[in-house]
Amino acid sequence: MFLEGAAHIKRWTEKGRILKPQTIAQHRRHLVKYLLPKFGKLALDKIRSARVEDFLLEQRLSNSCRNTILLTLKLIMKEAKREGVIDMVPEFEPFKRNGRRQNVLSTEKLNALFPYDEKELINIWKRPDDMRKEQEEIALMFGTIFCITVSAGLRSGEIRAMHKEQVSIPHSGLVIDRAIDERGEIGLLKKATVEDERSRAVIIPELTLKMLERWLDRYKENPKYPGLLFSYRDKPVANYYILDRFRFGLDRLGIDHKKRRLTVHCLRYTYNTRMKTKLSAEVLRDFIGHRSVEMTDHYDNPILLERLKAYQSIRPTVEQFWGEAK
Repeated sequence: MFLEGAAHIKRWTEKGRILKPQTIAQHRRHLVKYLLPKFGKLALDKIRSARVEDFLLEQRLSNSCRNTILLTLKLIMKEAKREGVIDMVPEFEPFKRNGRRQNVLSTEKLNALFPYDEKELINIWKRPDDMRKEQEEIALMFGTIFCITVSAGLRSGEIRAMHKEQVSIPHSGLVIDRAIDERGEIGLLKKATVEDERSRAVIIPELTLKMLERWLDRYKENPKYPGLLFSYRDKPVANYYILDRFRFGLDRLGIDHKKRRLTVHCLRYTYNTRMKTKLSAEVLRDFIGHRSVEMTDHYDNPILLERLKAYQSIRPTVEQFWGEAK
């Protein structure tokens, strides 16, 4: 199972269950690395959910990885039931999601990290002085990347795949319809399929728009990737490059990214948290690309004093708690 071109993959595709090649490969890895060595000699109807759960708990894996292994086994079991090999698919209770939430950046830190002045922005996002020097345009590019990311709520793969066709200056916004995957290839958005592209549009602030316009005037076309706005060493910016550069900027301003758990993904958390009090829940989900209220809530990690300031406009409503004034 889980080989491209297999009969069950073709059937799933015809029924609208379209899996990306990397997803198929991931299921195959789970099958070969974990399931076959442990349960390969057992008849499928002898595999019990408790035994599977105990086995996964013995492995040094994240709960997210354990859950994807359970999904792999469940898909196998469903195929076995379809073929009449087993009568029912066991129930597998998922493991609790244990990923730690990212912290967010305050207004003060955002203003310090993203000054509009070109020289100031370059000074923050350049390489450390003890490293090999580079052209100033590289630091300007990274500063622009992070500014767009935080003020549009983008994922790392989305900003690294940004194309000039996605930019609408007259409408002050971006169309988010592509991303770079873990193999470094530009394609569909996360969890998107041919049937459901998950594309979205987002309006960006005037400051971000001006920074983007400045970069559009400055960037050099990459012949290998025509229209790609951000490239490094003639390729789309790799994930580890963008993470290292983000840490450089935080270090320069004395922001502890280790204790506070700040990676590039914290910029998406920051956007979600800041805009939750300013946009309706529906518009926020549209802008950031979430399908559920629960996911938007997961990304909400407020700086509470700033949240209080944002709520001042509803004070008249709060005053109604006691009814008419005494």
